[in-house]
Amino acid sequence: MSLFIYEAADKEGKVVVGEINALNSESVASSLAQKNLTPVKIELKTEAESRSFKSKNILERFTTQDKIVLIRNLAATVKAGLSLNEALDILIADSSKKIVGTFLIDAQFNIQNGQPLSTAFENNRRYFPPLFVGLIKAGEASGRLDNSLEELSRHLTKEHELVKKVKSAMAYPLILIGASIAIVTLMLIFVLPKLTKSFEQNNLELPLLTRILMNFSSALTYSLFLDFAIVAALVGFFLYFRKTPRGKRVISYLLFHTPVVKNLVKKIILVRFARTLGTLIDSALPISESLNLTAKAVGNDRYEEAIARADKEIRSGIPLSQALRNDPELFPKFLVSLVGVGEKTGTLGQVLKNFADFYDNDVDTALKDLTTFLEPILLLFMGLMIGTIAMAILMPIYQMTGSFNY
Repeated sequence: MSLFIYEAADKEGKVVVGEINALNSESVASSLAQKNLTPVKIELKTEAESRSFKSKNILERFTTQDKIVLIRNLAATVKAGLSLNEALDILIADSSKKIVGTFLIDAQFNIQNGQPLSTAFENNRRYFPPLFVGLIKAGEASGRLDNSLEELSRHLTKEHELVKKVKSAMAYPLILIGASIAIVTLMLIFVLPKLTKSFEQNNLELPLLTRILMNFSSALTYSLFLDFAIVAALVGFFLYFRKTPRGKRVISYLLFHTPVVKNLVKKIILVRFARTLGTLIDSALPISESLNLTAKAVGNDRYEEAIARADKEIRSGIPLSQALRNDPELFPKFLVSLVGVGEKTGTLGQVLKNFADFYDNDVDTALKDLTTFLEPILLLFMGLMIGTIAMAILMPIYQMTGSFNY
C-alpha cells in the first residue's frame, strides 16, 4: 500500500484535495468514483512533496518568460498531435514553479469538464491580458489552435525583446540619477550636520546658499522614519496616480511633449500596435475585435482613443487605412500607405508584422539617440548638484580660515 495525494471534483465542480492509501492510482480513481468524485490529479505523496519543495516560494510571480515557455511548449505538444489533456499532463509534470503548475491543473480540470482552453486564461486575467484569450479563442474557433499558440509565442517573444531593449538602454541613465541622489543625500545627512556645528561655534555669518542647505539638512535628519514614510507615500501616490485616467493623460502628455523622448515613445507604441494587430488578423479574428484588443495592448491612452475612433469608422464601412489617416500625428503616412496596400492584396496581417520588424531597427536608433542625449545632461546635472553642495560648504570654511589669519 502507498500513500497517494489526489485532487478531485464533486458534482458541483468544487475541487477536493486529500490523501488515501491504495495499491495504485487505478485503485484511488475507483475509490473516488464511489464517493461521486471525478479525479483531476493523482500522484504518490513523495513525488508531490519533491515537486512542491522545488517550487515552494511565496514570492513566485508569473513572469513574461514563464508565459513564453508555457505557450511555446503547449504549441509544440499540440502540433505534435497530442490532445490538450495529454499536452497538459506533460506540462504539469515538467512544471517547476508552483504558480505555473496550479494554472495548468486548473486548465486541465476545465478541459476534462468540457470547457475550452481559453476559459482557463479568461479566469486568470491578472496574469493573462485579453490578447491571450482572443488569440486562443480564434484558434479554437478556426480549428488551428496550434497555429494560434505559435503566433502568440512569437508575439510574446518579440514583445519581451522590445521591453528588454528599452530597459537595457535606460539602465545607465537611471544609475546616474540614482548615484546623484545617493551622493547628495549622504552629504546632507552625514557631512553637512558635522560642519554646521563648527560654523555655529565660530559665529559665522553664513551665505544664503549654505543656510538653505543647512535647513534642508536639518529637516532631512530630523527623523529618518519620517523621511522613509514621506518617500514611501510619494512612491505609492505616483504608482496609484499613473493608473488613474487623469494620471495616464498627464504622463501621456509629458511623454509626447518631451524632446527626443516623444519620438522613441511613438515608435515603441507603433511597433506594439502593428505587431499586435498583425498577429490578431493573421489568427483570423475579425478586424473590429482585433482593433479592440490592440487598443488595450498598446499601453497609451492617446493611441487607445485613436484606435477606438478607427474601429467606429470601420464599422460604418470605411477602410482601416482611411480611418488611420485621420490621426496623422499618431500614425505616419508610411504605415497608412502600407495598411492600404495590405487591404488591397489581402495580406494586411503580414504587412503589419513586417512594419513592426522594420520599426524595431528605428527603436534601436531612437534608444541610442536618447542615451546619447541624456548622458551629458545627467552628468552635468550630477556635477551641478555636487558642486552646489561643495560651494555651500567651502564658502564658510574660507571665511573661517580668513578669520584665523587675522
